[in-house]
Order: sequence, then structure tokens, then C-alpha cells
Amino acid sequence: MKRIEAIVRREAFPDIDNALKLAGISGLTFFDAEGRGRAKGREIVSGRGSRSYQTEYIERTKLEIIVKDSDAKKVVDIILAHAKTGTVGDGKIFVSNVEQSYDITSGQAGEESISADDQQSFAVTARH
Repeated sequence: MKRIEAIVRREAFPDIDNALKLAGISGLTFFDAEGRGRAKGREIVSGRGSRSYQTEYIERTKLEIIVKDSDAKKVVDIILAHAKTGTVGDGKIFVSNVEQSYDITSGQAGEESISADDQQSFAVTARH
């Protein structure tokens, strides 16, 4: 199994999420994150425009997805396709091995613990 961690622009997340659902990737965790890298923070103007400053940290969304080894490339390709704008700050993807996993409810271990028992239906919205 693989753990895919991706740090992406917040505005890219809905398209990534929909594409993963369409590809049959049902499980993911995401949360708001802030960090720094090559991209510069945004300029904030305060005090009726009298002062401005550059924030050090940039707002992003972090995704964590655990998949079967055979699905890892598909997930990475989806994230790359939907997160890339071509400018600095598009994000990063990290792939690592997962030694073991357990489903608390069923007690299943390994790949069975990350496979859905029945196909869930998702509301997928088209983006234009």
C-alpha cells in the first residue's frame, strides 16, 4: 500500500476531489494547511491602506490518501493533472510505503481494510 500526501492550492482541491471520485478512489483525508516554500506569501494591506506586509505562510490544502500499490500512479497523475497551473507554488506530492493498516470497525487488515465493501455513490459536480 502507498500513502500519497499532496499539498495543493486550495482552489484546486474541488477538481482533484471530483476526479478521484470518478476514478473510484473513495477514501481521502484533507485539511487546511499553511506553510512556506518557494512561493511567496500574499501581500496584505491593513489600516485603510496605510500599511502593507507580506505573509510568510501560504494557505494550502493537504490531502492524505492510502491506496493499493496498483492505484498509486493513477492518483498521482490525477493530482498532477488538476493541480498544475504552471506557476511556482502549485504544491508537492509525496509517496511513501504503508506497512500495515487496520479497519477499526471490521478488524480487517492490509488492503482489505482500505477497500470499500460496497461501492459508494458520490455527488460529482461538473466544473466548467
